[in-house]
Amino acid sequence: MGGSGKTTLAQCIYNLNKQDFESNSFVDEIGKHYKHGVLGLQKQLLRDLLGGKKIRISSISEGTHKIEEVLQKKKVFIVLEDIDDKDELSTLLGTKAFPTHSKIIITTRLLNIHAWFGSISWRCQVHKLELLNDLESLELLSWHAFRSKIPIEGFEEVAVQLAQYCGGNPLALKVLGSSLFVRDEDPRTINSMKKIWTSRINSLNSMKGDLDYKIRGVLQKSFESLPLVSQKELLLHIACFFVGEDVSFVELILEDELYAISGILTLINRCLLTISKDRKLMMHQLLQEMARKGSDTIEGLALDMRKVEQRMRSKIKCVPHKLWPAILMKWEMSALMVAIKQVVILFL
Repeated sequence: MGGSGKTTLAQCIYNLNKQDFESNSFVDEIGKHYKHGVLGLQKQLLRDLLGGKKIRISSISEGTHKIEEVLQKKKVFIVLEDIDDKDELSTLLGTKAFPTHSKIIITTRLLNIHAWFGSISWRCQVHKLELLNDLESLELLSWHAFRSKIPIEGFEEVAVQLAQYCGGNPLALKVLGSSLFVRDEDPRTINSMKKIWTSRINSLNSMKGDLDYKIRGVLQKSFESLPLVSQKELLLHIACFFVGEDVSFVELILEDELYAISGILTLINRCLLTISKDRKLMMHQLLQEMARKGSDTIEGLALDMRKVEQRMRSKIKCVPHKLWPAILMKWEMSALMVAIKQVVILFL
């Protein structure tokens, strides 16, 4: 999942170990630059591995060949950040086996990368990052908001609420914690900050609340990287209507239009969906909120009639029976309008 700490972990490992190798290189945001700058990425990699030497290559195939030559001769440590496709990997590193004393780390949002190495003589170990648990989330949030391991006095409850909203996503915890940093211990400042925290939480929990642009940008990359338009539309449909629904039911409803059977597999592989033990489709809250925002073009509306019926019953339970028909008609329209204001909207 975007924001889970892949790049942070890779950068930490790189900084701790790069001195043990002859040459090293950290190439970031490969997925972003690959389509329009493959030669540039190859030149950066070769320049790093050859100690800053100016590199001249006239074609991608020439660049791949030269990189393969370097990998055969030197003990290197390379990090390739944000790989989206096997072709990106083979273009940058080639397909020839290299000495085992060299190490390469790649970060990716894809889960089924074992298939990439089937025809290559490389040993691959996959480490799947897990999101933080409740205690870890609260601690990370507290470090950025209070410069301490635990919330300061008076902020315990709101800090727990904000940590729960982030759902264990380190980036969200860091960004939101830093944006609500409590700078002063003055009681007046503390009281003012409590109100700000409460207001921010209310905003995030409402349908009007917007994700921080940094968080949205990272999550949006996963959405934009989906190869097919139908897969993007499938994600939007699920985010707005089918989270928590049985996967077989969703496949039945959306297969003809959006090819849900294969599409759901792709979304799972890209860490945008999970399936629970009881076969329910699940999506991280931040991803769901990112997917629910969009343009002004409405494709669908979802109305929870249970809320309408509940409000109707509570309103008329003490009214004489002979007035029920008129009140029901009036209340149905009123409740419907209120509910429509709270609908989940699916955007194109």
